[in-house]
Amino acid sequence: MLLFASQKSGALGKRVAAGLNTRLGKIEKEVFPDGEIYIRILEDVSGRDCVLVHTAEDNDDIIELILVLSALAENRAKRITCIIPYLAYSRQDKAFKPGEAVSAQVILKIIDSFATEIVLLNAHFLGKPGRFEFGGVKITNLDAFPLLAKYFSKVKDAVVIAPDEGTLQYAADAAKVIGCPSDYLIKKRLSGEDVEMKPKNIDISGKNAIILDDMISTGETVVKALEKLKSQGAAGGYAGCVHGVFSKGTRMFGSLNEVVCTDTIPGDLSKISVAPLLIDFLKKR
Repeated sequence: MLLFASQKSGALGKRVAAGLNTRLGKIEKEVFPDGEIYIRILEDVSGRDCVLVHTAEDNDDIIELILVLSALAENRAKRITCIIPYLAYSRQDKAFKPGEAVSAQVILKIIDSFATEIVLLNAHFLGKPGRFEFGGVKITNLDAFPLLAKYFSKVKDAVVIAPDEGTLQYAADAAKVIGCPSDYLIKKRLSGEDVEMKPKNIDISGKNAIILDDMISTGETVVKALEKLKSQGAAGGYAGCVHGVFSKGTRMFGSLNEVVCTDTIPGDLSKISVAPLLIDFLKKR
């Protein structure tokens, strides 16, 4: 097996390579003055089983991903397993209004035209781990929530709170690992600007509230929710996610005890590596 990783996923790729007792294959990348990306595979991949670990956080990452997959395919790789820790455009999984492009389906179909297998981590449009078919594309969806749960097992008197009922199962599974109860937030609008948020069933008084989600985008909702819970008697507020997008930065989290994410998107708060999850998957293929 030949293992490759994009520059953005380089640190994660090295951890996976170390766990598999192998090395990362070499890829030459250049960016021209006009912004165009140049890719060249510097390994003989003909007839080889190739694995690419490539986070696609933005438009440039998407183009780089397509070019790397194309180069592997054109140089006759026998099998191409494309592991995408985070996939941009995955929130638009259906047309909500007439005329909308279903971006998740479009991007995945392009990737599928080159890759033998597509592996995602906690895809935003899939509610559970497993194997799925989405828009005619077969996907394996891995679950990094147990890694989040293991990290937060240090928190005493904890309650895992799901942001809504739709993510309650993830919260319940994480709570089993931590050894604590779980619940989900119910929201009631009190006025045009004030929304009441509280757990559905559990009294949060004296407890450390941990909100876990697949993704934190701006972070504003998480901060408001935990501040509300602390005003209702929660002893502390923690937040964790698989994908730390943090499009408005991380300064807003100063009032919380701790905010962490995995390294699907590398950053200052990426304190949990998904490498063990990827290593285990690749060993079991």
